[in-house]
Amino acid sequence: MPPPSPSRNWRFVSRPFWLFSHVFALSVVVSFVFLGRWQLARLDDRREQNTLIEERSLATPTSVAAALAAIEGDPDGADRLDYVAVADVGAFVDGEVVRVANRSLNGAAGDWVIGSFVTDDGITVLVNRGFVTRDDVAAPAVDGPIRGWLRASQVREGQFGGVDDGEAERVPRLDVAAITPRLELDDGAIVAPVWLQLGPADGPLSAAADGAVVPEPVPLPPIDEGSHLSYALQWFAFAAMGTAAYGLVVWRASAERPSEDGAKR
Repeated sequence: MPPPSPSRNWRFVSRPFWLFSHVFALSVVVSFVFLGRWQLARLDDRREQNTLIEERSLATPTSVAAALAAIEGDPDGADRLDYVAVADVGAFVDGEVVRVANRSLNGAAGDWVIGSFVTDDGITVLVNRGFVTRDDVAAPAVDGPIRGWLRASQVREGQFGGVDDGEAERVPRLDVAAITPRLELDDGAIVAPVWLQLGPADGPLSAAADGAVVPEPVPLPPIDEGSHLSYALQWFAFAAMGTAAYGLVVWRASAERPSEDGAKR
């Protein structure tokens, strides 16, 4: 005959040590569930961004002037221009106003080269000409048509990120308002509140010189869902395994508790 199952004593679960253990285990499991839900929320945000990028970046390109006219009178309209495809003509005023530091491309660390471009409609727009490594000398810009996508200005959020002092040659982000004072502007000049991320062009936009490097255009964010779903499933699995493991610990402990007369049951 199989040995009799041990009787169980559950009074221990209300003792201080075990109450603390219950709270700790519950907090860990709840944290895992929270992290899983957070990853699912990030997945939803990523899907919305993918849809927005596809709709705007693949649409028929417009001019910078036409894009700005579409948000005229709307103080928050710049966000509606993020990833809008543009094609325009004009000339570079300055091929390198500043560099945005601490960028990367294809595993290499370096900078974005930011120039100023004036369209034939008289609008000055900051242009991200592309990526170079930190020690590279950027080739001079060549006037001609430009093609790419408008992007929203990058502003500092909270206390994180460096501060642009208005004078440094390298800046922590492409903040249009912070970089604009460095430009030599005529009275009444119009500066776009967004910047242009240079994309494929019909003609060369820079020319290599001795020891200079042609900036490599920065691609748009990839249209994929990343690892958010797999991370969410992992967190939920951790929550389930943690719950089962802690339940097993308590179950086994209940069979080892001493009876009221001091003998184990």
